[in-house]
Amino acid sequence: MNSFLLIIVFLHLCWISLSLSAETVCIGSEREILVKLKHHLKDPSNRLSSWNATINSNCCQWAGVVCHTITSHVAELHLTTLRPLYDDSLGYPLDKYVYDNAFREYNRRAFSGEINPCLVDLKHLNYLDLSGNLFYDVPIPSFIATMTSLTHLNLSHA
Repeated sequence: MNSFLLIIVFLHLCWISLSLSAETVCIGSEREILVKLKHHLKDPSNRLSSWNATINSNCCQWAGVVCHTITSHVAELHLTTLRPLYDDSLGYPLDKYVYDNAFREYNRRAFSGEINPCLVDLKHLNYLDLSGNLFYDVPIPSFIATMTSLTHLNLSHA
């Protein structure tokens, strides 16, 4: 009985070790969806340069992409852009020059363009953060309401 239990524990530890060391590899159809999404976004500072299947076909290693460690499905997209700080209580920033430079940098880094409906094809996406970007001219796409796997959605200041 003792040796049986020891074998079970050993096999379990081996399985844990293998699963921790195994690299999460992107699912091809989801990689294509991400590439399509990238083509519809305006990315003036090329923050999505890693989203290039020719250079790195493993989209789980792309900037802002998090894949499930067991299923390899794209689970999270972190595409936020930090906005410059602004003190509303004063009505204007303490140092207008610093703020203007920060705002220019923000405009250079923020995503804009179209939020492509291909996002709905990421069936296992549970976290989507597009906050702080420049989607002001674009209404919140109605297709987002059909993404039933989403548990976290952040479109603030987008």
